[in-house]
Amino acid sequence: MLKRIAPVFIVALVLASCGGSILTLEVGTCFDDPESFAEVEDVPVVACADPHDNEVIALLTLSEPAFPGEDVVNARAGEGCVAAFDPYIGIAYAESVYEVGWFAPSADSWAIGDREVICFAFDLTGAETVGSISGVGR
Repeated sequence: MLKRIAPVFIVALVLASCGGSILTLEVGTCFDDPESFAEVEDVPVVACADPHDNEVIALLTLSEPAFPGEDVVNARAGEGCVAAFDPYIGIAYAESVYEVGWFAPSADSWAIGDREVICFAFDLTGAETVGSISGVGR
């Protein structure tokens, strides 16, 4: 099965949002879709045992000193998130029923020190998931 990587989601953070939940997401955290993926500061975090839209599968840190541009950030995020997919889900990305997406730093958030890419997976059909998808091999 040939899959396309999900649309890229760019996080535009402002300094005042440093206490927001987007900055506290950890691997294994489950969350529902935000109202918009255009600029994300917070997401509704839910227990993985409850129905949810997404699960964080990896956290990546970009190392460039200056913002390399959205295209480079998105390319590195996509490569890193797909590479993290199999170890977390337990099956190759191309064979899975799950899709990968990510939150990545914007030029504005980069300027205040944001270098983190938050990789997450979700059901290709758009259905909510109940329980963690770590190691499910589907």
